[in-house]
Amino acid sequence: MTQQWLNSQVKIVKLADPNREVAGTMGLVEDPQVGDVGKVIYEYPAPDLRVTVEKTDPTGNTIWFADFAREELELLPQES
Repeated sequence: MTQQWLNSQVKIVKLADPNREVAGTMGLVEDPQVGDVGKVIYEYPAPDLRVTVEKTDPTGNTIWFADFAREELELLPQES
């Protein structure tokens, strides 16, 4: 069975490309770091195994969003 990643919380467990392209709210953009938690906002169609992840601050500003290979991420348990 294929796991659904869209709208899931994930944690970065490794960075295959620490210099990847990122975007976010002007003045707040940071580079993704191992241990960061974000939400999957897009799944590329098969056979591509990349997803786009967004990290936000408590007020909803985007700190970064970037594409990741699924093996760079750990799916976190869904909140109830």
